[in-house]
Amino acid sequence: MASRINFKTIIAKYSKLGKGNVRLTQSSLYLTKPISPSTTVYNFDVLETQATTLQANEIRLNLNDEFIIASMSMGIECSILGRTGADTGAKYLLTYAPYEQNAAEAVKIANFYAGALQISVNNVVFLDKYDTRRSQITPTTEFGSAGAGIVSTQPSIDWSKDSFYGNEPLLTLSGAKKNQITINLPTALSTATFAVTSNGEGDTYSLRADRVFFFARGLNAQNGAVFQN
Repeated sequence: MASRINFKTIIAKYSKLGKGNVRLTQSSLYLTKPISPSTTVYNFDVLETQATTLQANEIRLNLNDEFIIASMSMGIECSILGRTGADTGAKYLLTYAPYEQNAAEAVKIANFYAGALQISVNNVVFLDKYDTRRSQITPTTEFGSAGAGIVSTQPSIDWSKDSFYGNEPLLTLSGAKKNQITINLPTALSTATFAVTSNGEGDTYSLRADRVFFFARGLNAQNGAVFQN
């Protein structure tokens, strides 16, 4: 019922602004930046027009649209490497630093979950000092013991739901405005690699933690940007 109320309220708001052509649909934003050992600040590119950094798996905001954030998550994006070490092109989203798998590697990315998120639109800060630890979710089973040659086991949580926090009041990004989504960390991160053996089959692959991500779910307002009629 709450989502229906929000939907009707938002549609009514656009109508009052003279934007009766706005189409409101459920949608997502998925933004990433490469891990760098030389920075503690990650500024995410929000718009599709920022094409030089656009990744194949990113979902960005169209210039004509607005995006109303209902919930969001942050974490580490991993490339999946096959047995030979070649990048398979597949991705895995990690929501904790797996010390049980490799402590020396985990420490390289652990401080992502000691950071803070800031979101501003046209230089007005709407969200500040929002801790990244809210999205830290450690499965009860984790990956298992690397020293025992163990396997990855089925996680006891669904990260795609459990790592997301609701955003109240709702926050709107606009394709017609300057959107800044920034994560500040206490120390720099560096790329980390974790070897994993699949359960039952004995096949080995690796997760290379090489990017950070910001993931938002909410409503996309097609033709909702300010310069639209």
